[in-house]
Amino acid sequence: MSYRTTILALAALFTTVHSHAAILGAIGDSGESQGFLVNPDIARNCTTISPCQQDATIIRDSEINQNIVNACGRTELNGNIDIGEQTENELAAGRMTTVSLGSTLAVTIHQVNADGAGPFECDMDETSNAVTTFTPLKVSNNVPGTFGLSQAKEQDFVINVQMPDKFNCIGASTGTICTIRCRNNAVAGPFGGCFAVQQTDGTGRTSQSAAAVDTAQTLEGISAQILQNQKDLPAAIAANQAAGAAGGNEGASAISGAFFFFSFDTLPIGFGPRLTGCY
Repeated sequence: MSYRTTILALAALFTTVHSHAAILGAIGDSGESQGFLVNPDIARNCTTISPCQQDATIIRDSEINQNIVNACGRTELNGNIDIGEQTENELAAGRMTTVSLGSTLAVTIHQVNADGAGPFECDMDETSNAVTTFTPLKVSNNVPGTFGLSQAKEQDFVINVQMPDKFNCIGASTGTICTIRCRNNAVAGPFGGCFAVQQTDGTGRTSQSAAAVDTAQTLEGISAQILQNQKDLPAAIAANQAAGAAGGNEGASAISGAFFFFSFDTLPIGFGPRLTGCY
């Protein structure tokens, strides 16, 4: 059966997500961290899609598993959150709170409107940017809500996140950084964000040898990743090329394009085109 492949510019029409929560800050033992790609110039006294929701973070496991985004998700304004890059940016800017064994973080979450509510769950990557399974963290004083919904809007909430009694941050250029991720369970989301913390009482990364790196995936995980990469690559290349040709924010444009590159195959008259591919 013959078919033709067509690239559709449908991103603006179909990929709109009304993202409704952002991590404004996190305070541990000393200093303060900021949520990755949170924009301090965006208003917090409104609920409109633009500008009020543009730096809120969407963190969906399905998008992470499809290689559309990294483990910290994306924002509508900037697209994929590059954890390594954002961590180094925060270190350079001096926006980094410190933590220690059993310490508590006070995390400020801004709820834009209804589905930025609680409850929030948080977890941690001790390598900062190298594991696929995060360590769950205990959350208290949670944001009010059920299934990520409430009637609150334009409001800040402070949740308490408990660090474990045993952990060792080994990430980033300092060898002492962990990534903390918090998100709610809204169907339209999940919404939330990530931030970096620096441990002061761990051993950190002690060896600079490549042979000492012990991060690994299972054979099953590697095989599944290869199959997913092969499936995604053609659409990802096309999306990146289209984003580059259009100019502007290539990260956000490429993510939008990756959702909506389809193949048109032939169906019986009256059924219209069938959409296949990456979406």
